[in-house]
Amino acid sequence: MFVLSVEHPVFTAIAAQQWCLGPTGERLHWPVDDYHQEGLLHSKWMTDDLVKYHPTTSAYVNALIDSGFCITKLLEPAPTPEMIVRWPESKDEFRRPMFAIFAAVKAADF
Repeated sequence: MFVLSVEHPVFTAIAAQQWCLGPTGERLHWPVDDYHQEGLLHSKWMTDDLVKYHPTTSAYVNALIDSGFCITKLLEPAPTPEMIVRWPESKDEFRRPMFAIFAAVKAADF
């Protein structure tokens, strides 16, 4: 079995990786642009210049299939009620996925 946890491609589809804010600072939406343009991007997260690679969801799926895996599960986790109580700001994680988790097995073993 193989399990892969990655930042969701919707999350990495634009280098800014910040909510678009309204005039009073409210979170309006998460920007997604140039989704199909895969490649390196530079963002600011815990450092001034974090280098990431943006793939599409189909790039992950096809890489697993092309490597001889059968995907058994795809998860896009959302916060639990307990998380929202502990970290109220996590309620916005219902608005866009942060992570994707792929579970797969080698095709011969499936």
